[in-house]
Amino acid sequence: MVLKLDKYQQEVLDYDGDFLLCTGRRVGKTYIMARKAVEYMAKHPKTPVVIVSLTEDQACIIMAMAQNYAKEYCPQLIGRGVNKSTLKSMHVNGGKMIVRPVGNTGDGARGFEGGILIVDEAARMPKLFWIAAKPILLTTNGKLWLASTPFGQKGYFWEKYNETVNLKDPNSRFKVWSISTEQVVKEREICASWTQEQRDGALRILAEDIREMTAQEYMQEYMGQFVNALLSYFPDELIDKCCILKRQPRNQEDKYYMGCDIGGLGKDCSSYEIIAKDRNDCLKHVENITTKRQYVTDTLKRVLELNTVWNPSQIGIDNAGLGVSIFHPLLNLSATKFKTVGLDNSTKYLDYEGKRHTKLLKEDMYQATKAAMENGTLLLLDDDTVRNSLRSIQQELVVSDAKESMIRITGRDSHITEGIIRSVWLAVNDKTLKLWVEAL
Repeated sequence: MVLKLDKYQQEVLDYDGDFLLCTGRRVGKTYIMARKAVEYMAKHPKTPVVIVSLTEDQACIIMAMAQNYAKEYCPQLIGRGVNKSTLKSMHVNGGKMIVRPVGNTGDGARGFEGGILIVDEAARMPKLFWIAAKPILLTTNGKLWLASTPFGQKGYFWEKYNETVNLKDPNSRFKVWSISTEQVVKEREICASWTQEQRDGALRILAEDIREMTAQEYMQEYMGQFVNALLSYFPDELIDKCCILKRQPRNQEDKYYMGCDIGGLGKDCSSYEIIAKDRNDCLKHVENITTKRQYVTDTLKRVLELNTVWNPSQIGIDNAGLGVSIFHPLLNLSATKFKTVGLDNSTKYLDYEGKRHTKLLKEDMYQATKAAMENGTLLLLDDDTVRNSLRSIQQELVVSDAKESMIRITGRDSHITEGIIRSVWLAVNDKTLKLWVEAL
């Protein structure tokens, strides 16, 4: 079924040139970019299209939408045989659409020619990406389509938005659409693809989120505003300094710690992070594993497998959220009950005996991790998923009704970071005796 378009979506579809979509969440920007790309390829033979996002999975979402729309709009133009569609490519009218992850330096975009470059989550792209990616269009007189929810007043996406909207530069490259989630929810026409029940449900969720989120978070995520009060918790320079390691096998002389963030059957990932601690108390990130949509039994099995491989001294799990379904079984198994530690983000952590009633806020674990990164005692894997997770973390100074201030830390892609901070916290707070023996 071809969806009925919102007014701004129709304007985007009709526009011929470089454009920038600065929007709140869930407004249909991914769909309209996918649809516009298909229609453009159908009308312009042999057009190469490159879709770029932070991770390959995110870029593949646009590809999937494009393939679904192409089957309805121009099925006769879709490639077959050796040119049949895959998760990462589609041929339309002699042109090829591909997806690419960004990579740390943007090198994932090098070596390709594009008539159209689609950049998803453009506000979160590192500076080096733009240097590597924009020449894709150089020899094709190509078009650059950007879409994102804002991520602070920094970077290429903000600069081009500011140039067009605030400075009103007549030479600005981009046509800009600024669309809020509230605007779309309230103004979208009721139809088969957007029922009154859906509108009422969306309005209810927005009302709940505006109570649960800070004003700055709501302005960024739903109103599509560039909120400078929300700052990156881990600066890019610090991430680049620390994310330098390759995966390493187990070293008998090191002690190991595993931090887990459990995602369950929803869209969130589960993360399993292994930190090694050497005799000099230096911490090394040696393994990062993520899984999606797994049953509790499968998640428990993965934890036990990693326990066998790495034999960590401690295993840290959030015992207040989804992790509770794993926490209690681990306490009942002889292989893990003496090493499992519940790390509740908001209150305290407990060992298997229910002791250690020490207050432990989520911010404490983040601060310990950041401090270890800054003083050079923590090195992390040179892995794009790790870098992207760290980059997604934002901090905001919040003042309570009692006039007490605190740092609030949030992130849309925080699962890997949440696993890392738990393993780091265990490592820096492990006061057990060191058993290393120096050879004479």
